[in-house]
Amino acid sequence: MKTFLAALGAAVGILALCGVSSILCGFVLTVLWGWFVVPTFGLPQLSLVPAIGVSMVASYLSHQYIPSKDGDSFTSALAYSITYPLITLLFGWIVHLFM
Repeated sequence: MKTFLAALGAAVGILALCGVSSILCGFVLTVLWGWFVVPTFGLPQLSLVPAIGVSMVASYLSHQYIPSKDGDSFTSALAYSITYPLITLLFGWIVHLFM
């Protein structure tokens, strides 16, 4: 019974991580799109829901699986899926300051 509950908890955690990561990546894409694409190419602003979809398609097309050597792959996946979009947003903001 303990292993079932642990597996169920891991599955719920992974689904929650995917949801939070998708929303965060969509938000970052929306902000970066507004900073760089709208003024440069004159395209309309991208709202959150289409940005989430575009981000998911880009992630799907460019995903590279790198096996983890440490034992706690869920924690490293959590750290990566949260910190990567935020670091991208930070560097995008810095570049935006020079425009």
